[in-house]
Amino acid sequence: MVSLIIPNQTEREPLDNSFRYFLGLMLAMVAVFVLGMTILIRSDYQRTSSQVLRQLSHVSELFAQSVESSLNVANVKMWVLIDRIAAAPLTTETVAAPAFAETLQDTVMNTPQIDSLLVIDPEGTVIWATAESIIGRNLSDRGYFQNALTLSRGQFAVGIPVTARGSGRRVTPIAWPIRGPRGEMRGVIASALGEEYFEGLLSRAEVGSDMHVSIVTENGETAFAKNDDPSSSDADLFEASTPVPALGVTISATRGKTDALVGFRHRTAAFAVLATILFFSAIGAAIVSRVKSVQLAESLKRSQRDKLRILNAQREFETIFENVADGIVIFDEDRQLQRSNKKARELLGSKSDGDAVERLGALLPPVSEIEEDYSVHRIELPDLDHEELYQSVQCRVMKLETNGQSIAYCVLADVSAEERLAAARIAFVTSVNHELRTPLTSLAGSLDVLSDRFADDLPGGAAKLVAMASRNAERLLMLVNDILTLQAIDQGQLNVRMEPVSVADALQEAISTNSGYGLGAQVKLVCDLSDCDQNAFVQADGTRLQQIFSNLISNAMKYSPRHGEVRIGAACLDGKVTFWVKDNGPGIPQEAGERIFERFTKPVHAKGVQASGTGLGLAITKELVERQGATISFESITDDEDQDRSGTTFRVTFNALNSREFLMGIAS
Repeated sequence: MVSLIIPNQTEREPLDNSFRYFLGLMLAMVAVFVLGMTILIRSDYQRTSSQVLRQLSHVSELFAQSVESSLNVANVKMWVLIDRIAAAPLTTETVAAPAFAETLQDTVMNTPQIDSLLVIDPEGTVIWATAESIIGRNLSDRGYFQNALTLSRGQFAVGIPVTARGSGRRVTPIAWPIRGPRGEMRGVIASALGEEYFEGLLSRAEVGSDMHVSIVTENGETAFAKNDDPSSSDADLFEASTPVPALGVTISATRGKTDALVGFRHRTAAFAVLATILFFSAIGAAIVSRVKSVQLAESLKRSQRDKLRILNAQREFETIFENVADGIVIFDEDRQLQRSNKKARELLGSKSDGDAVERLGALLPPVSEIEEDYSVHRIELPDLDHEELYQSVQCRVMKLETNGQSIAYCVLADVSAEERLAAARIAFVTSVNHELRTPLTSLAGSLDVLSDRFADDLPGGAAKLVAMASRNAERLLMLVNDILTLQAIDQGQLNVRMEPVSVADALQEAISTNSGYGLGAQVKLVCDLSDCDQNAFVQADGTRLQQIFSNLISNAMKYSPRHGEVRIGAACLDGKVTFWVKDNGPGIPQEAGERIFERFTKPVHAKGVQASGTGLGLAITKELVERQGATISFESITDDEDQDRSGTTFRVTFNALNSREFLMGIAS
């Protein structure tokens, strides 16, 4: 009896309190870690957002300054030009003068901001242009022309961005009034700021591929845009804008948060992973330290309990080892280890372990010469109760290796009684074969001849007696054959000759052989081969296969109702051939499923349902099936479960032969 030592309540309380304190400390550390991570990530997010906004503001302000300063320079040059051409009224003769055209061309060539010019009279008609195709066109309806008419000296008007008809470019009109010496209106001079102009100014600023820069007029028209607008793909944006009052436009710089925060996300992920690894490494170290401290604190208490458990285990082992039913002897080649139990000393007639080892060692080969790790030896020992007799002892030797040394572990069992029983059984079966089978065969044959030849001459009562005697003789002969089959199985003398067997031929032979079983009960035997190829083959013993069919079919017919039918067939699926026998009898109760294949099994049905038999048919069938490498199973529905669908189906499954295996089987 092993006594378990369990720490009492007072021993466990300090450990429980310590664990609660440690758990609280760990939870507090986790909370501080999560809070710290949140604060740091939030701070980094705000810093990154501020940096992006500063960058956008810098770009928009720098671009606005470039645009404004560039246009101021152009404005000065244009007013110099206007002062030169406004001395005289704008007439056809003035415009036709070579000096007038030369002055305008020089201004276009020497002003980088301007790549084209239009001179428009006060009525809105173009009287001179760098592009001669638009001379004579009336532009009085243009907003920039109308605005320029209202301006005074030194001012200019910026129009709504339009698409140039000739070039298809997106341009922003700009116009200056031409006023005479007394301030009278003499016309308008106009030009256009193209996307190339703004692109050149923007090149001075550092604009990334993910940054969108645009110039928007007061009415919302976009005069210029650099890169794709991120608002179409990113709902959250960083944006900075700078107005240019002199032009009436606003310069805007935007970046999508998804692109702008890529670096932040990478830093956050790397930092979170590294911090988490370091934190949980610290937590793990703390837990390991805690475990070690607890182990150290409990080691002294456990050591005492372990000692008591070891002592109890040793006592249990000694008790079991000493009183086990089989004899046990353990020794090594040098005889430094010598152990034996009570039964072994009784069998060997010894009083000590050393004597028992010496006596057994003299009957066995040396340990070093035992080649197998497990071997069985039969030894003869004197019978202590009868000096003139010997008892047969089976010695199972297991060779073990421990500490580089071979040890013989011997188990002794007295098999004298088993051998006598086996000899008696063989003698009994031999007697049955010689003393019963021959006369029963003769008796059954004689009764069959008597019934066939003289049935009409016998009185009614005598005919019944002859029929009853014939049935009982056949029953006894079947019992004798079953006993002899089981004897052959147990003795390893059952011959199984494997060969290719046609599935269709096997079923047809079963039909022709077993159809007579159901004539008396008017039970019909039906074959169904629809689920299997007509050319299917299995590797089996044809004779034993028919014996399997006979056992299953006879059982099915016994339990089938009068005028019923028993169906047999085969199904081929996934390289398997499954033979089946199906009846519509009362079914097999679920509680009898585990013992249905046992020898001499108890009846599984009540008296009114149970058919007569030896109780050996299914046991023999299972042995025959397994000897051929097949499997047997069944499924059943009883009357209690469903009276309309009751019945049992037995299935025997073989591996199907492919064409190559079939040819090899035929050749062999």
